[in-house]
Amino acid sequence: MEEGKILNGSGEISKNTVLIGKKPTMNYVLAVVTQFNNGADSVKIRARGNAISKAVDVAEIVRNRFVNTLKDPSTESIAINSEEISNEDGSTSKVSSIQILFSKTEDDPAENDAAENTVLIGKKPTMNYVLAVVTQINSGKDNVMIKARGNAISKAVDVAEIARNRFVTTARNPSTDNIMINSEAIENEDGTASKVSSIEILLVK
Repeated sequence: MEEGKILNGSGEISKNTVLIGKKPTMNYVLAVVTQFNNGADSVKIRARGNAISKAVDVAEIVRNRFVNTLKDPSTESIAINSEEISNEDGSTSKVSSIQILFSKTEDDPAENDAAENTVLIGKKPTMNYVLAVVTQINSGKDNVMIKARGNAISKAVDVAEIARNRFVTTARNPSTDNIMINSEAIENEDGTASKVSSIEILLVK
């Protein structure tokens, strides 16, 4: 079964479901956050076999770090089961599976001011910052400031474009009023000061 595609009883692909596979954990975290950002009130996380532990990690990272308006999973929203799968030799075997259902609370996301709406770009992978931007929007922010300086400027532009074109499609194309370039003075290790270029990109819904 292809990752991200779950078949229901009628053979149709179920919506708002993330199937955990062999990709890095943060890829699935981003997939779950994106579902909520696109208006979903609930998202199912499904996994089987060795991927079960990763599914639990994904669920906890989403709930504790990125979407703070989710209900705590209860016994009614977590299901474990066994699924029959076909092997390459034509035989069948059973493998354990888990399904975790996340639902939003009744609270207004706009009232949950988890962090300032600024994402400072550094040395981490680009998708980490994309996830941070998407999370800010998903938490009820109307705008997010992306800031970078020096060698991280090109990454900041990539983050803005990936977030806008792939995940936050309601964000406007940044205009000249929303992009600022400047120079900042920084202190070197030897105590001297030098200037480095910087950029600020304001993404607005």
